[in-house]
Amino acid sequence: MYKIIQNIIRDKKITVVFQPIFDITNQTIVGYEALSRGPLDSIYYAPDVLFKAATDCGLLSELEILCRDTAIQQFAHLQLEGKLFLNVSPLVLLDKAHPQGETIKLVEKAGLDCRRIVIELSEKYPFPNAETLSLALAKYREFGFDVAIDDLGAGYSGLKMWSQLRPDIVKVDRYFVESCHLDNFKRKFLKAIFELAKSAQAKVVVEGIESFEEYELLRQLGMSYAQGFYLAKPNANPIRHYPQWLEQDSLYLKLNA
Repeated sequence: MYKIIQNIIRDKKITVVFQPIFDITNQTIVGYEALSRGPLDSIYYAPDVLFKAATDCGLLSELEILCRDTAIQQFAHLQLEGKLFLNVSPLVLLDKAHPQGETIKLVEKAGLDCRRIVIELSEKYPFPNAETLSLALAKYREFGFDVAIDDLGAGYSGLKMWSQLRPDIVKVDRYFVESCHLDNFKRKFLKAIFELAKSAQAKVVVEGIESFEEYELLRQLGMSYAQGFYLAKPNANPIRHYPQWLEQDSLYLKLNA
């Protein structure tokens, strides 16, 4: 397995697709999340398999740098608007062998501004010491990067990390979105997150929206930023405009209620 992952990194066999994030209040695209895939004809095409294998082989740092480089270069090449959301493992940030300042160099090489980059830390992976992580993130913030906590609710420490890291953006895990219109507890949880975000002066991105019913409830609860298959699927050449049919669907529901 080590040699396979090593070859993927050496030969740069990484594909990046982009999924737009929408501002439903202003009906604009605020940015795109970069999602990396391995070789199409292998099990490593699935990102979970690819990154777990890289972690097990001790090659996570090398793989993440390749994915960041590919995503940044492609984002710039496509001239996509808004911010670029990059998934970063907290463990990589604190890896002493991980090159310092590499992301800044990649951004500058692509001719982009660091203020257009969002560092997403997934709660699906174990967070190291929060104080140490805060210091590492402070360096990114000095250069204008935004920080986001991804998959809020996927782990047990999400709200604690929110309090300690004070991210600019919080992304809610798909679990609380799925069939939320049928689940009173999920509805209350989501409403509480929106209210908490206002107090913390953080933006909330709701990801994993896959149906009109989920979207409509979230909109009623106060959602401003939305992401998911219902709105647009990830694509190597993603859409560049706000889907106007979203408002048409909402209007249709009101008229037929």
